[in-house]
Amino acid sequence: MKIGYFCYRLSGTGPRTRAADIINGVANRSECDVVVLTNEPAVVSADAEVTQIDIRNPIETFLKARRAFSDVDIVHVPINIYQVLFVRLAYLGPLVAGVGPGIQNSLFHRVLGRFLGISVKIQKQEDERQWEQLGYTTASVTATIDRSHFYQYEPERIDQLRSERGIDSEQTVVLYVGELTEGQGAAIIDEMARITQDDDSIQYIVAGAGPLEERFRDRSDLIFEGFVDNKSMPQLYNIADVTAATRKYDVTSNVGLESIACGTPVITTASGKIEKIFKNRGTYVWADRDSQSVLETVDELMSDPEYYQSQVNRGFQTMEEMDLTLESAIETHLDVYRRLGARDRSTGQPR
Repeated sequence: MKIGYFCYRLSGTGPRTRAADIINGVANRSECDVVVLTNEPAVVSADAEVTQIDIRNPIETFLKARRAFSDVDIVHVPINIYQVLFVRLAYLGPLVAGVGPGIQNSLFHRVLGRFLGISVKIQKQEDERQWEQLGYTTASVTATIDRSHFYQYEPERIDQLRSERGIDSEQTVVLYVGELTEGQGAAIIDEMARITQDDDSIQYIVAGAGPLEERFRDRSDLIFEGFVDNKSMPQLYNIADVTAATRKYDVTSNVGLESIACGTPVITTASGKIEKIFKNRGTYVWADRDSQSVLETVDELMSDPEYYQSQVNRGFQTMEEMDLTLESAIETHLDVYRRLGARDRSTGQPR
């Protein structure tokens, strides 16, 4: 089977990371031939036929898509309904959209997706009914966490990594990962660091880029990593004692799940579907969305070793019970591709 992927951006976190994980995973761990059209070919590390595209040259991109997808069995567009629209201009065969999240879910965008003939929508959770209500066939992928990459290091290695960054083994390390925006809560981390700037027992690491970036540069009260490639994130999760996800709204949070896979508890301030999926499991520790509340929650967690370890254990338990692994996600995608390919061959529909 030959699978085509159209995903303009593949670097970063969230849906882009999931898309890159799925593309590389399908290419590496299955017998499928893989064709990828992207503006970031270097992110595709697997054995695949990769074509670089540039949306500033739409005609050239259209022609590349038409050639690349001329003999594929299925095309998968992980992100953005308008990328689905573009692909539909060049390709008329079976089409998969989404990668858990990735496709806008407003009524307008869902109706547009039906008009474009999306064959299967990959959604975030099994009880997400808004897609089925409009007649979509769906499959569910909550996360794509590669447990061979995101795992808890031995204490000696963690001590070494901390030492390389000048972090004392007794310091509490609070990690923030994500876009440096108000909506993602970067300003709360900024406030926390300023409140505790004279407290040598706590150290902050900030990994990300965005409009608030200048707030974090050249500061003595935190370590600013800037944008960090996902491949390097396990080191930071293991260095940290706590990951602070200070965003306003969240769904499943790859950052949170990557962190707990590395044995680092996550304090979140988010509302939304993340509560429905994970709150009763105790996967995350919730705090009010302000700097003082997050600091108090960090202190509560770090001052009680039994509480801390129970949170680590609950995180691992969630990973196992919900099978939040890259392997599971790849198998779900391959099952979708197989069913679509079989259906297309049985109907004799032109591609």
